[in-house]
This record gives sequence, structure tokens and C-alpha cells, in this order.
Amino acid sequence: MAKVAAFGGHNGTYESGANGNGLTEKAETKEAAQIATTYAKSCGHTVINGFGKSLNERIKYANSENVVAVLEFHANAGGGNGAETLYCAGIASAKADAIEVSKAGAIKGLQNRGAKGDTSTRHGRLGIVRDTKAPALLHELFFIDSASDVKIWKANKKAIVESITKAWLQSQGLNAVPKSSSSKPSTPAKPATSNSYKNKKLVSKTAGLRFYKKPSWSDKDVAGSVGKGSGFPVVIEKVKVGTAHQYKVKNSKGATYYITASDKYVELKNK
Repeated sequence: MAKVAAFGGHNGTYESGANGNGLTEKAETKEAAQIATTYAKSCGHTVINGFGKSLNERIKYANSENVVAVLEFHANAGGGNGAETLYCAGIASAKADAIEVSKAGAIKGLQNRGAKGDTSTRHGRLGIVRDTKAPALLHELFFIDSASDVKIWKANKKAIVESITKAWLQSQGLNAVPKSSSSKPSTPAKPATSNSYKNKKLVSKTAGLRFYKKPSWSDKDVAGSVGKGSGFPVVIEKVKVGTAHQYKVKNSKGATYYITASDKYVELKNK
């Protein structure tokens, strides 16, 4: 279980956000944060919100709570369409995370405006990505002054926010599968041949990648983590765990573990 922060932008007592088409940014981003909270909690995480707190107070709150990731929702304005994700250009890996989150938010007909990096101080709202200790992203859900965007948002807000939250958790290496799904028994995936992995080893593409004692995505089953370029010398098979897959592997001492099979995080190499 991890502790994360899902904030609604402009939710401080004296913060004014954008408005248009009968909606206010404050109300829509608060609802988005609530949807994200419900989803993240279903994945086993603890979530803080900070409703009623100003931007500076939200930053201090996230830092004092020692969260491992921060996501703040906003609604764009000023003539345009679509969703985009802002990140601090000075933080390593933030761009890749923002690209994935922006893509996840561009569904149901919303345009994907991509990832926007910025280290300037001209936008006060970007303090959330600059000044939190934990990695932070600011996601612009839609353009509140666009009638077409608002129509899509009102009809699909739950699906849109859950897609964003899932991608955000995955980008931070956190479980993004609801417990009701992760508790399903694992079933072997069909291998191409009986010895598909005989001459393969598994290597992590990222630092701090977690592996598990059994087929599971639950924090209580985490056995440890591997660094970038490290991994396991023996790959036995691929199994399905909930809605995703893991590799069943062995370390150099013959102990068996399970680790994500996503090619975003691992790769198989010839021994």
C-alpha cells in the first residue's frame, strides 16, 4: 500500500478557477479528485485530498504526509480542445509519465494535446509540480469553454478519470489494479512453445521495480525490488494476474518470484 495525493485544482477557499458552459473548474476538479480517490483506494492505496486548502497549503500537505506521488486536476480555458498533462521539466522521467497520463485522458473523443514541460514561475499553478517532494503531475482534463469538450466530459467523466488514475499509478510503479480484480486466481498464459523462455533472462528497465512472493499485485505480497539493469537469470513462464500478466522467475539461488511482464518495465534478453 502506498500513500498518494489526488488534488482538485482551485479548491482553496479563495482560489478562483475558470468557468464556462454552466460548469466551474472548482466543482469539476473536486469531483475528478474524488473519482481518482475511489479508484486508487480500490487498488489498496491511501489517498489524501486537501479540499479547502490553497495551492501552497496543498504543497505543504503533500510534503508533510510524505506521499509518494501527486496528481492535481485542472480544467483548461482560453480557446482550444482536449486534454494535456503538465510536468516539471527539471525532473527526470516526468516527461515520460506525463505522456502516458495525457494519452490516458484523451479518450471518448477528447484530443490528446500531449505533455507540456515547464520550469518557469509565470504560472502559479505549476508550483504543485515544482515544489512537492514527491513526483507530481498536473492534468488538464478538458477545455471548460469548449462546448464539445464539456459534452464529452459530462457523459464520460468517470471513465476518463479512472483511465488517467490507472496510468498515473502505473507510471509510478504502483498497483493500478482494483483489489477485486487482483484477487482473482492466476491462470497460465499460453506459451508459444514449452521452452519459450529456456534461454532468456529478465532485466528491469527501471529502478525500484517490485517483485512478489506469489502471483499478486498486493503490497503485502511484495518480496523486494530490483534496480535498473538487474533482474532474474531464469524465466519460467508468463501467468495472468487479474487483468495483467507477470513472469514467474527464479533468482540465482533458485528462489521463485513473480514480476510484471509489461514491456514498459522489463525486457527479456538472451543469456
